[in-house]
Amino acid sequence: MTTEEPEGGYQIAQNVLEAIARRALEGEKRASLHTGGLGRGKGIEVSMDGQACRAIVHLDGRLGEDLVQVGRDLQVKIARALTRMTGCTVEAVDVVFEHVYAPAAAD
Repeated sequence: MTTEEPEGGYQIAQNVLEAIARRALEGEKRASLHTGGLGRGKGIEVSMDGQACRAIVHLDGRLGEDLVQVGRDLQVKIARALTRMTGCTVEAVDVVFEHVYAPAAAD
């Protein structure tokens, strides 16, 4: 496990940063975390440099949704969660849509 040490004398483990980003996506119906393929099993990568962090999130988008808007909305949600829970400055949240999927009949 790797840890990141921002200025200020504390460390935040990378898996904790990724869990924060993952938690921000909970309940999202327009997209889901992409798992598998090309070594991207986690779907989320978050790195810190000092007190700044960057995230890359790999998603599958729901067919029929405005993926540009979904991506923007989720960038904001993830950035807010990371800032609120860590105090870091979020430099970027890159959203990569890997696939699209058909909505379930109940949706």
